[in-house]
Amino acid sequence: MISGVIKMNNKKGGALFIYFYTSSFVTTVVLLFLTCVPASRAQSESINATIRGRISDPSDQPVAGAKATAVNNATGYSRSVDSAEDGYYVIAYLPLGKYTVTVMKDGFATLKFTEIVLQAGQEAVVDGALKLGTMSTSIEVSGGAPIVDPARTNISRTISELEIQDLPLTSRNPYNWIMFQPGVSGHPNPELGIPRTLNTNGFVDRINYQMDGMVDTEADRYGLRLFPISSVYVSEIQTVSNSFAPEFGGTTGNIYNVITGSGTNNIHGMFQWIRGPVDTTARPILLPPTQPKPNLLMNSYGMNAGGPIKKDKLFIFGAYEHLYRALPVPITANQAALQAIGIPASQFGTAPSVQHAQFLDVRGDWNINEKNRVFARVNYFRNEYPFNTAVGGLNLIAAEADFRDRAHVGGLQWVSTISTQMVNEFRFSYPYRNEKHVPGSLTGPGPAVTISGVANFNGSVSVGDVLAEKIPSWNDNVTYIRGPHTFKAGFGYSRIIDVQQGDSFTQYVFKTIPDYQAAASGANPKSYNTVNAVIGNTRVGYISNFFNFFAQDSWQVRPSLLVTYGIRYDRFLSPDPNGAAPFPFSRDFHNPAGDVSPRLGLAWRLGSKTVVRASWGMFYDAPPTNLWFNALSNDGSGRSFNASLSPSQAGSPSFPQPLTTATAPAIPSVFTVTPNFKNAYAMTTTIQISRELSKNDAVTFAYVNTGGRQLQWLHNINLVNPLGFLLDGRPVFDPRVNAGTRANPAFNNVTLQDVGASSRYNALEINYEHRFSRGLLVNAGYTYSHTISDAPDVNGFEQNLVYVEDTTSRLRDRGNSYINRPHAFTASTVWSPRVKTDNTLLNRLANDNELGLLTNISSGDQQNVTANANLNGDPLVTSITRPLNIGRNIVRGPKVVQFDLRYTRTLFTFKERFRAQFLTEATNIFNHPNVTSLNTVVGVVTNVVPTDPTTPGCPTAKNNFTFDPTHCGQLATPGGVLPTSFPRVATAVLQGRILDFGLGVRW
Repeated sequence: MISGVIKMNNKKGGALFIYFYTSSFVTTVVLLFLTCVPASRAQSESINATIRGRISDPSDQPVAGAKATAVNNATGYSRSVDSAEDGYYVIAYLPLGKYTVTVMKDGFATLKFTEIVLQAGQEAVVDGALKLGTMSTSIEVSGGAPIVDPARTNISRTISELEIQDLPLTSRNPYNWIMFQPGVSGHPNPELGIPRTLNTNGFVDRINYQMDGMVDTEADRYGLRLFPISSVYVSEIQTVSNSFAPEFGGTTGNIYNVITGSGTNNIHGMFQWIRGPVDTTARPILLPPTQPKPNLLMNSYGMNAGGPIKKDKLFIFGAYEHLYRALPVPITANQAALQAIGIPASQFGTAPSVQHAQFLDVRGDWNINEKNRVFARVNYFRNEYPFNTAVGGLNLIAAEADFRDRAHVGGLQWVSTISTQMVNEFRFSYPYRNEKHVPGSLTGPGPAVTISGVANFNGSVSVGDVLAEKIPSWNDNVTYIRGPHTFKAGFGYSRIIDVQQGDSFTQYVFKTIPDYQAAASGANPKSYNTVNAVIGNTRVGYISNFFNFFAQDSWQVRPSLLVTYGIRYDRFLSPDPNGAAPFPFSRDFHNPAGDVSPRLGLAWRLGSKTVVRASWGMFYDAPPTNLWFNALSNDGSGRSFNASLSPSQAGSPSFPQPLTTATAPAIPSVFTVTPNFKNAYAMTTTIQISRELSKNDAVTFAYVNTGGRQLQWLHNINLVNPLGFLLDGRPVFDPRVNAGTRANPAFNNVTLQDVGASSRYNALEINYEHRFSRGLLVNAGYTYSHTISDAPDVNGFEQNLVYVEDTTSRLRDRGNSYINRPHAFTASTVWSPRVKTDNTLLNRLANDNELGLLTNISSGDQQNVTANANLNGDPLVTSITRPLNIGRNIVRGPKVVQFDLRYTRTLFTFKERFRAQFLTEATNIFNHPNVTSLNTVVGVVTNVVPTDPTTPGCPTAKNNFTFDPTHCGQLATPGGVLPTSFPRVATAVLQGRILDFGLGVRW
């Protein structure tokens, strides 16, 4: 056997999507044809990988009929194909892992490639330059694939198993790693939810969450994962920032695909216990010095194990984690004043919020034969979270609501090799999520009591809500390889079954403590200010049906030029509307039928170390189902409504009787959907240049341009006949409801979920990769970008029901986007120092150490300056109304600087397989005050005489709706200018330093 390292002439290229809408495309193609460096075909896969390459003889001529065999080192799974007439071969749909590839042909020595690592969606290019000889002679080639991947056009990266094992994660939430993919910025979530304020191609939280390429995206709002996950069963994570192939869709933003662990021929596993003591955590940033340090105890233990049931055929893997996290919230209500009226001392102190979460994963893999491979997986999640909502601050203990969360998930994949040229993949999943708020053991019996500005107690206004979602879905894809073409086509279907229910409560609101005392004593049972309740049936069940079809081809036009083109069709079918809805728009939902998204791209390999990529494509967002839920649940029919009665109104109860019946408003307000509804989409263009710096180092420069079209926006369409106009041109409407002030006098406010808003994102990215070698792995990215939009985002997790401030002119809101961050730098580093010395003790101390570091540095968040009064009479925009001549999101908060660190020490090794370890990990190790929100509410002039609300100015009942534009909306700050700084919001700050310790064993 001849062994050694041979430098391979890797003649490869990736695929790019670019739209050729100008004649310059022809010139580009001609230039590319002049280059003769061979390239590979590219084809994306979500939970598998591909090996492809070109077989040539010593004169670099193609060799047909050479047998290429790929063998998975861990499971023994193998696949073989013969090279085509042009010398190319493709082995598609391989399970992930480390492979050995052999190439055999009569008259030539056998080539053997080792250490070929396949990650999710990767296409490893293994070119074989055969040498004359006999097949019994073997030439071993090591070193893996080149650092610059020529078979890729998107901007993406894979978070490896090594990073998952060694990176810090005090939140125990793998979704936080989404910020460490190229071009993404945001804030980590200290719990199990999604990261906050993510900028994804200029859109807010547009993420297609997947697990093993299957559904993990909650459908009701943008940006939510369907179920939490645990790092103990995560093997690696495929992240794609943009320009993905037609087989991927459902988002204008990013793909975050979690790959679960699996069994192998070797028994492997781990157990770890991590504890976050109270004494090692920093005092929460901005916590008032008079308040005690909260008991932020965290305790987690997790384990996994995998192995063979039958060698090379059947494998099993299982994982479990239990998480206990204390998140106490101090109660700040005036204890002395409230105890004086009989509120017991047990209602004060700290709300003992505690998260009890459990994660379970079981997966089986079966290599039925060389042509059939199946895996099945089940997951279970459970979270018991007492004191989850309405806790701390002015909420006494009895005001709290508990949170209960369950998820059951099943998934299946079946890959069939129909022939050496055709492979079929079928995937099916059935996730079910049920979350709700319920009364806890210490929740008051009700009714809920609020003394304005003093306290909330005796019951909760946050119980009774339910969200249950089932999304059975399946996908089937066929890949066919013919000559220089790799064709792929597929179909997908999801049935989204939703149930939502609102809170149920009665709430008495008192102006003062004496008013409450009068009602509680029975002296005056109607001394309250208002009594509020939810009346009627708030439960809404609805079903949406989403399906898609795609077809694509990767065409190796020349060895140096790859053209990938394809098309995707999405159809998003709404639930059935209420045909009897009072407002006509809500009686029918329009379902667009023309959501066709072409994608086309090029890849050009310049020499052996440089790849130029360019792409263009259209990408449709799957509409959030709350679009229809809002219209179904707020249709003006009176099926449910929020009742608010004063003591003098008919039907008002005596305290403490519950309010169970009331008359629906004679003039209701409604939500509806535009009859011209269209689905939002983005047109994205990328240009990349990747350059190999060394065998294990590469840098990529990229430009990204994304234009959002047909984005949703909200405005009140029922306001007419303005009283006048503010000095900046905004109309001022009469808040009184009558035929002269409302377009349809049968309704008060009509919120239209409209379309047509747009956004623009331009970014320059620099991404650096150091592949793991000599104990060091680095992935770093810097993004310089600008994001603008002409309306706030809606139907999302963070920006849900946010209106434009002028219902007659959306463009008045054109400005910096909510998630505009000009500068963002992130880095993921894993370092295992390797030292050799003659001193045994020093050698022992210097080795067996692993360091993981996460770096997140970015510009501060955009802040919207708002007025302390409603200026234009539209009650729906009070909280977002800006002073005169002030643009949207013009103030920037403090920059974010965060370093998270993990140190792992192998204490000893037993029988070369079992490693006992100690670990410590820290979040925000330097305790930097990362404030994400400022108090940007400013005072404005509202009356001719500022101290007399009866004088003309902004029209209100107190001044008999007399409008004076010169005294409405002007800044009331000194000099009539904005302050140079704004106070920080104490509750809007990222975590201070958290320090955890743990013990573990791996085998």
